[in-house]
Amino acid sequence: MAIATLHDGRTLLSTASADKTVRLWDLVTDNAVGAPVSGHTETVRAVAEIPLFDGRTLLATGSEDQTVRLWDPATGQPVGDPLTGHTGSVRTVTAVPLPNDRTLLATASDDLTVRLWDPLTSQSVGDPLIGDPNSWIKVTAVPVPDGRTLLATASHDLTVLLWDPATGQQVGKLPTGHTGSATTVTAVPIPDGRTLVATSSRDQTVHLWDPLTSRPVGAPLTIDTSMGSFVAAVPVPDGRTLLATSGWDQTVRLWDPATGLRVGDRLTGHISWLVSVVSVPLPDGRTLVATASLDGTVRLWDPVTQAHLKSIKVATPVHAVAAYREGMIAVAMDDGFAVLSIGLV
Repeated sequence: MAIATLHDGRTLLSTASADKTVRLWDLVTDNAVGAPVSGHTETVRAVAEIPLFDGRTLLATGSEDQTVRLWDPATGQPVGDPLTGHTGSVRTVTAVPLPNDRTLLATASDDLTVRLWDPLTSQSVGDPLIGDPNSWIKVTAVPVPDGRTLLATASHDLTVLLWDPATGQQVGKLPTGHTGSATTVTAVPIPDGRTLVATSSRDQTVHLWDPLTSRPVGAPLTIDTSMGSFVAAVPVPDGRTLLATSGWDQTVRLWDPATGLRVGDRLTGHISWLVSVVSVPLPDGRTLVATASLDGTVRLWDPVTQAHLKSIKVATPVHAVAAYREGMIAVAMDDGFAVLSIGLV
């Protein structure tokens, strides 16, 4: 699930689905925008916003058909040829901004590699990054103070590897301290300007790391689900950055990583497994929490009050959600992906 902002100011939500399509949604009206976007031949598993230096924004989708596709969210039309090279399902797609105003696309696959692509040419960039040879990997982009953006990859070997996408070289390794398989890796910007790396695991913990020193930050957070957790960084008006964690117990929790303590009550309402949690910036400066579930809904929450603000029914199980500009989200579902404007301003 991902968010996209159009030139006319609308923010849409995109959802990806097992029916091999992507759908766009207007969150003000809760209606689909245009026809489902089709092109993949298997289930769509990942969707992300790719901002370009010329001001355009594309959506990238990854599928079990082993391809990545780029789309114009304003028209629902494909951009360029499918990106081919993976030999397994594509599970993660993420934008990688570089210092020279270029943006690359990073994709992680069941073939145990991460690949980099130029979204302007649809060509691969450099050699594949090789992860743990015995397990799938996740990838996230991590900005660092010197202006670079590193890639952090997590796999079942209980480590996180750091890569420089400009050179394709491994530049660090975080011995996560987990005793179970890592399930997610997330970039966490904090008020002092640093960006930390958060890892969640089936050992019921979330760990925070400084990618420049490879040292842990604070004590691990203990979560209540042995199935692991999805993690999002959520800035709040008082200057803090909270962590939102969601897992297979159908609830979401908020944490203050500076203290290791929970913030407020659990966020409840979903009736099936949660598969994604993201932060959604609004034009008025607030940030909401969006959660996606196999119950076929996306829910929106206020992280300050823990109030449930809106539930969006998308009819089929949702596999992923992502922020897409201010006030918009993109959703990956069984029947495709959609971009929605949440209409909460």
